[in-house]
Amino acid sequence: MKTPLKIFLKQLNLLDAVFLNEDGKSFDGFISEVQKKIEIIKPNAYYVFNKQPLILFFDLTNENNNNREKEIHKQVWSFDNSPVIFILKNNEVKIYNALNYSKKEEKLEEIKLTEEERNNNFSFWQLQSGATWKWLQNEYFENRTKKQHRKRVNERLFENIKDVRKYLTSSVNSLTENQANSLILRLIFIRYLIDRKVKIDKEYISGELENVNERRKSFINLIKQPSKLNLLFEKLNEKFNGVLFKNLDISLNHSQSNDLANIFKGELEEENNLFKDFFFEIFDFSIIPVEVISGIYESLIDEETRKLDSAVYTPPFLVEYVLNDTVDKYLEKQNTSECKIFEVAVGSGIFLVQSLRKMIDKELELNPDLSPKEFSERIRKIAKGNLFGIDINEEALKVACFSIYIALLDYQNPKDIDIYEFPNLLNENLFKANFFDTSHKFNAVIKEEKPKFILGNPPWKKDKSKKHIDWVNTTKTYSKKINGKLEIAQSFLLRTKDFMNAETKSALIVTSTLFYNVSKTNKEFKNDFLSAYCINKFFDLSPVRRLVFNANKIVKKVDKNGNIKITKQKIVSPASIIYFSLSSEESHLKNIINHQSVKSNHFLKHFKILVIEKYDQKQILQKHFIENDWMFKLALYGNSLDYAFLLKLQNLKTLTVLDLIDNKTIFKGAGIERGENPKPYPELIGMPVIENKEITQSFFYLKNQKILKEEDVNLSRGRDINIFLGNKILFKEQNLNESEPLISYTSNDLVYRKGVFSITSKNDNLIKTLFSYFKSDLCTYYLFLISAAWGVGTRPAIRFNDEYLSLPYIEPNNEIRLILNSLVTEFLKPLTKYYKEDIKSESLPINEGLISKINNTINDLYEIEPYEKDLINYALNVSRYQFQESKQHLVSDFTYNDETHYRNRDTVLKGYANIYIKEFQEIYNDEYVQVEIYTLEHFIALNVVFSSEKPKEQITYPKNKKTEEEVLKRLANNLSISQITNTTDSSKNLFIQKDIKGFENNSFYIIKPNEYKCWHRAMAWYDIAEFKEAIQEAELNELNDDTQ
Repeated sequence: MKTPLKIFLKQLNLLDAVFLNEDGKSFDGFISEVQKKIEIIKPNAYYVFNKQPLILFFDLTNENNNNREKEIHKQVWSFDNSPVIFILKNNEVKIYNALNYSKKEEKLEEIKLTEEERNNNFSFWQLQSGATWKWLQNEYFENRTKKQHRKRVNERLFENIKDVRKYLTSSVNSLTENQANSLILRLIFIRYLIDRKVKIDKEYISGELENVNERRKSFINLIKQPSKLNLLFEKLNEKFNGVLFKNLDISLNHSQSNDLANIFKGELEEENNLFKDFFFEIFDFSIIPVEVISGIYESLIDEETRKLDSAVYTPPFLVEYVLNDTVDKYLEKQNTSECKIFEVAVGSGIFLVQSLRKMIDKELELNPDLSPKEFSERIRKIAKGNLFGIDINEEALKVACFSIYIALLDYQNPKDIDIYEFPNLLNENLFKANFFDTSHKFNAVIKEEKPKFILGNPPWKKDKSKKHIDWVNTTKTYSKKINGKLEIAQSFLLRTKDFMNAETKSALIVTSTLFYNVSKTNKEFKNDFLSAYCINKFFDLSPVRRLVFNANKIVKKVDKNGNIKITKQKIVSPASIIYFSLSSEESHLKNIINHQSVKSNHFLKHFKILVIEKYDQKQILQKHFIENDWMFKLALYGNSLDYAFLLKLQNLKTLTVLDLIDNKTIFKGAGIERGENPKPYPELIGMPVIENKEITQSFFYLKNQKILKEEDVNLSRGRDINIFLGNKILFKEQNLNESEPLISYTSNDLVYRKGVFSITSKNDNLIKTLFSYFKSDLCTYYLFLISAAWGVGTRPAIRFNDEYLSLPYIEPNNEIRLILNSLVTEFLKPLTKYYKEDIKSESLPINEGLISKINNTINDLYEIEPYEKDLINYALNVSRYQFQESKQHLVSDFTYNDETHYRNRDTVLKGYANIYIKEFQEIYNDEYVQVEIYTLEHFIALNVVFSSEKPKEQITYPKNKKTEEEVLKRLANNLSISQITNTTDSSKNLFIQKDIKGFENNSFYIIKPNEYKCWHRAMAWYDIAEFKEAIQEAELNELNDDTQ
């Protein structure tokens, strides 16, 4: 029977791509928490991508419950995992943005489309290719005119909690911050118990267990009775082992209690009313994970994060990623439901809570026939025997403990706190302690328990607390005694060893800068860390730092007139997850690191899906990371060919630019600096000074002069005056638009400030020669792949001595020097004229022809191979934009008109195909090679055909195969759409893995998305290497078969 939903799904060509309840189809790859929420929400069908239910379908055609649709809107918004829902009702189909709920309209934001627009935007191929999500991002998620009013459930909840706290701590109500925090959290957790149908004494919360609305009303009435509310707190304190409802003596007056009740009731909607933007009656705490509340509360009680404008806690999707690699894999292989976890810096306890759920799910699998009483006792023992952690903040530990209790209650039937006895965890499993306090009792407990996994997200800050620094100085990591601040996360990584044994595996989320910084102490840390452990996996999230941990810090500044100005200061931290175990003797030198990374994509930003593409997964020997400071950066943005190329450059047995600095004829240095202990530098008086923002790309002309006076030259660092005199190359440490080094030539005598450097000489020919090196594509490529911060952190982007001046320098002969000088002189002429003029043209007069000649000359000088030129081009045209969200079109979009444009589709595809022809024609010189290119809307296929007859054209675009089905059949008889677009297995999905390869009798093929980066010439070299390896393996197997 064809139902309305089936008919509609067929229109979208999604009938075979969704899981439809009426057909008995369900997806078994969800994590248990998502599966439970799906069972609560009850969609009739859902579309899954990378194990996430991205679209839910509801067929209300025969629905008699008038409240069902209202509940769907609330539940799906609280779910926050499915960005789009479809509702079929009364012969119409409505689409909603499930990430935004309008309290005024009592529903989700409607996505209004014509039938044609709907069927196009949500069709199978649009969804598969990501075009749908890109369109939604532009039209709804990123639309600035509407975004101000759009809030996801977590954002609303955080804002509401902060607003309630602000109200309670105002001068009128005069509660302390701690009192307000505790009161809010208690009220929210009682709502949690109600929404999750936990039985509470009817003397306080009346109503049937299943009637959530009736029990909510009873709770609101209870808030209006402060004395009785405190009695419930006392009862809950007893039942929850004094974890969350202890030691709070607050006497709310009548007005305060009524206001709090109305906040949770949410019915007062008058304009400018206190309660206007509160959503507590909308929030469904049976769906919102308890760890979200715990994380928000942790943000509010922590002194480091309470001033931020959004909650900063470990994102659940990141925790799930870590547990999938650790606890999940362990439980899958073992016939047990127990797995000891030690969480360092517990915070909200999210690792412990999620690990507990996985252990209980395993217990249900192993022993499904236990009685409710036996099961309750069993899971209590699992929690007590397997969950351990420490934190310096006792309040955070209490919240973590309570979260564990809520997780245990979720599995109880009935959920009755009068019956169920919770395990004692505080001071027995969860300890208030400093991680570096070696005398605290937690040390003996954890060592005795021998945890299977050590997990967590240690603090990201520099710290000089006594216990931390005292412990640091007991180690032999650093060559000198540490007295000042040190990144505490690197100490966490080293201290973890004290609690590990040969079987222990650790996985910690840390700031990426630990592995990129090139300071002496950081190098010593890296050497110690990489020698003490075998790194099983390094997952680098640095390119998406703005999408994972990102918030604004509210900063109050007082100007010179005494006015207070409130500003937002962006807090962006690059993150990495590092998995490691103890090294046995020299095993770390033979260990292979599984290096993975994520680049900017719309799936992560809005849907919290970690899409790891094939070329972002690498296997690298650990010793390479020990031997090369730049290895983490190269692993992030480069590949095996880049590694060989970089080694070639560094092994030229030649000088670096730094070696040229003799402080006689050529000087280098940093700009002047104000600071502590200043002293006069009278030789600078009368010299022109420029500000950093004045420096322009490629050429700087001093026009509007500001002269240094006597009062300006009292400086902490005044520098050698020689660096300010003569012809010079200026280098700005912060690169331009995150995309290119700002390097500028000037012949003016001038002083510059901190943040700018220069190489200076009165020998103009030498300066111009060096300028040509630094402006070359080879130099930009080199700097991008070795710089510690460019594409990873924020400031500084490129270090002067360690990075700029480390460029290998091949001494040119006189002829080449004259050519380079002449090219630079010609290049600078129009720029000199441009900057001297008062009225300027709209664009800089950059002569690309001269730039090309400079590049060709430099490439010849360094003997750059053709494939190395492709690597350089890929870094400059793809890699350096992969971490910039606003420039993703440069990474993915082809152009179609100008054939000379570097992203023109036909030009790019021909360049890619020509490498195949050249490489395979050399190998199979007794056959002819022809490449067929099929360009479809959502993917491109390339078929390499071998023939005994010479083809008319080596590259063809066959016109007789126009549909996806026809093209796939031409490539291989058994190739189907479902095989290349598996939505549940990422390894079989073209749009995640970015390629599908296969062999036939006289041909082989490759299919990739319609994206520029996938068809760049540099990618051809990697793809061909894979094909060659597969062919060689097949030939060896055939040879072995023949000899047997």
